[in-house]
Amino acid sequence: MSGSAIAVAGLTVAFGNFVALNNLTFEACYGQVHGVIGPNGAGKTTLLDVLTGKSAPRQGSVHLDGTIDLGRMTEVQRALAGIGRKFQKPSVFEALTIAENLDLALRVHRNSLLREVLARRADKDAAIDRLLQTVGLADRRDTLAGVLSHGQKQWLEIGMVLVQDPKVLLLDEPVAGMSDEETAHTASLVQSLRSPDRSIIVVEHDMDFVEQVADTVTVLHEGATLFEGSMAAARADHRVIEVYIGR
Repeated sequence: MSGSAIAVAGLTVAFGNFVALNNLTFEACYGQVHGVIGPNGAGKTTLLDVLTGKSAPRQGSVHLDGTIDLGRMTEVQRALAGIGRKFQKPSVFEALTIAENLDLALRVHRNSLLREVLARRADKDAAIDRLLQTVGLADRRDTLAGVLSHGQKQWLEIGMVLVQDPKVLLLDEPVAGMSDEETAHTASLVQSLRSPDRSIIVVEHDMDFVEQVADTVTVLHEGATLFEGSMAAARADHRVIEVYIGR
């Protein structure tokens, strides 16, 4: 798979008199990590809310694979079509073990894996073990999620989203509140999730992290695109410096 994963055209979202997205055009491609940065209130989370169906635009369109109109789909239908989101605050079941959290995610995302995986215990365990290896929690399989560090909870939730094998993986501030070591691990994790069949969109304030993982960066300001290009070029752009970096 190649080309456009998500295409946003003329997107406007308003909450009363506040315009969160203002005639926004945005595209994320398969095989790439696309960073989205900007000051608070720039529209970053609203963009993710529109992609997942949590918020409805006043005008504009959102397409998956260039042809699938997400505006005609419910939140559940979008998830089944391949839109997966990790929210800013990790949402895991703290009274369950790491493996049990992933097991539950397998049950919920019933269309994400072969029926044989869901039906046979051994295959399901193997799928869980692969996810644990992917997110770096293989040695904590039977640990209660409630005792994990903030970073480990974030990685667990990423694993729970990966269960559905998303075409578009949305990561909302994945390294907020992390230690330097956890941030470095998360950067390696995001890089490992690259695939020709997947687009990864990362909303984040940590520009060093974004520079490590992103091929392209979009800087939002007042709901519109202020800049798009490499992170290095964004750091040197006078508009970005004035409205974001300079703050």
